[in-house]
Amino acid sequence: MKKKPLMIGAVTAVLLLSGTYFGFGKYYEDKFLPNTVLDGIDISNDTIVQAKDKTAAAAAQSEIKIVEKGETVYTYTPADLGISIDNAEKLTEMKQEQKGWNWPLLLLQKTEEKTDLSGVAVDEAALQSIFANMPIQNDTRTAPVNAKISHGADGYAIEPEVAGNTVDQTALKEMMLEAVITAEPEVDLAEAYQKPTLLADDKKLKESLAQLKDLSDTKITYTISGKEETVPQTAIADWLAVDEKGDVTVNQAGITAYLQGLSDTYSTFTRTREFKAADGETVQVPAGTYGWTLDVASEAENLASYILAGKDVTVTPNYNGTGYSADGTDIGNTYVEVDLGSQHMWYYKDGAVALETDIVSGHPLTPTPTGVFYIWNKDEESILKGYNPKSDKTYETPVDYWMPIEWTGVGIHDSSWQSAYGGNVWQTAGSNGCINTPPEVMAQLFGLVTVGTPVVIHS
Repeated sequence: MKKKPLMIGAVTAVLLLSGTYFGFGKYYEDKFLPNTVLDGIDISNDTIVQAKDKTAAAAAQSEIKIVEKGETVYTYTPADLGISIDNAEKLTEMKQEQKGWNWPLLLLQKTEEKTDLSGVAVDEAALQSIFANMPIQNDTRTAPVNAKISHGADGYAIEPEVAGNTVDQTALKEMMLEAVITAEPEVDLAEAYQKPTLLADDKKLKESLAQLKDLSDTKITYTISGKEETVPQTAIADWLAVDEKGDVTVNQAGITAYLQGLSDTYSTFTRTREFKAADGETVQVPAGTYGWTLDVASEAENLASYILAGKDVTVTPNYNGTGYSADGTDIGNTYVEVDLGSQHMWYYKDGAVALETDIVSGHPLTPTPTGVFYIWNKDEESILKGYNPKSDKTYETPVDYWMPIEWTGVGIHDSSWQSAYGGNVWQTAGSNGCINTPPEVMAQLFGLVTVGTPVVIHS
């Protein structure tokens, strides 16, 4: 007889529990569970619409201070910013995660979320007006300075970064909106300061410091015209640096200036030369088309690569022009000499006279230029064209052999129209600047000389 009351009690308990479960489940079907917080506002037992109204109202009532070094520099409200908060999507998402029928499992859990800034809109004009009235103008503040590697008398060392106090307005805007959402009473302006992007303890910077010390010991030697020039290691150390990303770089301007100095020292293109003439006298011969200069632009790239490679090298630099010789002999012992004073020409082969002849040089009105030139082409059966200021007419003159030596039309050629050579013929029957040569001699000379042969013309 006692079993029946026990069964009735059990059924009653089950019914009570079921009623409680379904009752609370029905209640929380459209409401948030206890211990639910959004943006610091308790929205427990609220519907989505109620929670939206409550959080919006709470945000609207907030007044937030912007402080710097403990002093209030500005106070604003959400209304000042023209803020509107759309957290409906966030609330819906939270409610979906809190399924009402799971309330017994979630009852003791605390749910605390924050509205994403993407759901917050602000009046940009109002924001900029606030910024204009705040003491955050960066022209009166100190900008941050990255840590860097400096080079001094004691070698390389890392200089620590400088924090500065310039304001990142984008970061400040986010902090101001976050404060509205989270109901924070203050925004610390220092947290919006622009920050150095490279710090003294940066691993890459320390690696670069070690690399600089290693690279500065690189030995780079140039062989130029029989002489050696070793790039000063003090110069290499001065050229090496580290960029804003912490990468090792080379100062191209410093390298270029150094190579230009070498070019000025060794290049021959613009040099006045001392030349021992056929008569044994030493004459000064101005520059012409013959000579070379260092190719500073391309060699600057090479030198930078040598330094960054950190390997000792001995190289010949790139150069432009003609007449470069490894032993520095310049003109050498195979060349053509033209003496305008004696109206005579010699061809030297390996230091010995292989051919010589009288010539007719330019007329006083069209003189032959002096200088060191070179035969840059050889051509047979050419027609020379130009203007003759003596007759004030243009001309077209056929020649059998033509060897130009500079860029304005001066060269060496046969001249069948000349009846005499040498002496003072040039004063009355002189050329337009070319070296008129007897036809039979010109035929021999043409067969002897090669393109690139220097031509020294002096008076």
